[in-house]
Amino acid sequence: MWLLTYVGALFNGLTLLIMVVVSMFSMPIVYEKYQAQIDQYMDLIRTQVNSVVAKVQEKIPGSKRKAE
Repeated sequence: MWLLTYVGALFNGLTLLIMVVVSMFSMPIVYEKYQAQIDQYMDLIRTQVNSVVAKVQEKIPGSKRKAE
């Protein structure tokens, strides 16, 4: 929340809307150009997130992970 106050001070709603519209049209082009690199890093991120989630679920009593 503290960080959002600084972001809110820098941008107003219209500025954020314009940035969203511009990124909606530019992100697919960037992804097509750098798809292999982006997919490689996304797999690394997904692996790290899954390991953190698994560790957290082990710590929480009563939350058993489903067999995949």
